Amino acid sequence: MSQEKQAPHNIEAEISVLGGIMLDPNAWTDIQHLLTEDSFYKPAHQKIFKAMEKLNYKNEPIDLITLSNLLTNNNQIEVIGGHAYLSSIIEQTHSTSYLPQYANIVAEKSKLRKLISTCGDISHEAYAQNFEEYPTFIDKVEADIFAVTENKNHTQQLTEPSAVVKSSVAILEKLYANQGSISGISSGFEALDNMTSGFHENEFVIIAARPSMGKTALGLNIALHAALREKKKVAFFSVEMAKEALMMRLLSNLAEIHAAKMRTGNLTDQDWPKLIDAATKLSETSLFLDDSSALTPLDIRAKVRRMKKKHGLDLIVVDYLQLMTAGKKVESREREVSEISRLLKAVAKELNIPVIALAQLNRGVEGRSDRRPILSDLRESGSIEQDADLIMMLYRESYYEPDKIEVKNKAEVIITKQRNGPTGYVNLSWFPEYGRFTNPITEVAPTQTEQSAPSTHLSKSPTVKNWAPK
Repeated sequence: MSQEKQAPHNIEAEISVLGGIMLDPNAWTDIQHLLTEDSFYKPAHQKIFKAMEKLNYKNEPIDLITLSNLLTNNNQIEVIGGHAYLSSIIEQTHSTSYLPQYANIVAEKSKLRKLISTCGDISHEAYAQNFEEYPTFIDKVEADIFAVTENKNHTQQLTEPSAVVKSSVAILEKLYANQGSISGISSGFEALDNMTSGFHENEFVIIAARPSMGKTALGLNIALHAALREKKKVAFFSVEMAKEALMMRLLSNLAEIHAAKMRTGNLTDQDWPKLIDAATKLSETSLFLDDSSALTPLDIRAKVRRMKKKHGLDLIVVDYLQLMTAGKKVESREREVSEISRLLKAVAKELNIPVIALAQLNRGVEGRSDRRPILSDLRESGSIEQDADLIMMLYRESYYEPDKIEVKNKAEVIITKQRNGPTGYVNLSWFPEYGRFTNPITEVAPTQTEQSAPSTHLSKSPTVKNWAPK
């Protein structure tokens, strides 16, 4: 009969850590960022460490006497083996010099146990999976495994000022060398770039608007400019639209073909060359589209980690935040949105790239005489405001006043929060027939629908049928 394998652990290292904390008043500060109660394999050691956490929280010394007293008061002294076991831990601790190394051993064994448990769950789920669910299952597997090491950044220590000064001066030198140009990824809109200097590393950016205001179009405009004009590698995640629908919007924008004609296939002989040219240009970009449903931040993190490793990655756009799920049970929808916001910000920080999340505003804006959105209009969660480095809100007066010809093609991007810059607003021009925003144009020509109805002539397209990316 085969002997059952024991989970990875090192009791000697656990004893040395607990004993070192009791012997050295400064030991706790050296290891508290490395370990939690669950890091310990032996249940008695878990309870002892938890008691140590309570003493530290109350700002009391952690030694044999205080620890024994707390465990006795909580009726746990016998559970951990009595006063004699606590004393034996100290007796078996010969030195506190290598305490951080012992703590790392305990932490590594704990992660191995969690990995074994996670892989066991994955194995169990794999037997029950249908083949149709395979891609979704693989994404979940990767997210679950990455989650085991999710807290790796918690071990980062305080950095000496000399190191931070060096990295900061390097940033300043780069900015000085590029005076007159923006320091981040361009939005494609001059006035907006002048206010924000582009989208920067580690930034979590929110673009918020009421439904049908054009937030998806604005997100696609920014993604398209970054990929096509700046040759950036961009990942665009949409929970709302299929990737083919997104591509139709991009083709309409780039080829300047009316969206209604794209939807119906009612294209003319003049449209096809423009469409082929736009398709060729788009196929040569690094604009990756994902239309997975029930998307979670951990799904995104797993996918963009792979993408960054394989292709590189400069920008992420998510459409839109409130349609995502946290991937775990939470108390309320508000808490779930807060968790999603927090995790997306963590992705920006981990990958050192900007993450732009589109968000929906609540109905409160509709009840005001001035319907320009404000921060409190962000739906379901105040934590979005706290997490975001930059919040931009899209407003079009024509949304509320469709008969006012003079505002039909006008839009405003209102910067309601910018951690490292000014707030205010910029004007853009809006062309709904192409789903396109541009730098403001003084006189906007009538759209095609205003001049004449689109042609009903359908052209044959043998060229497009044979078209393939270069």
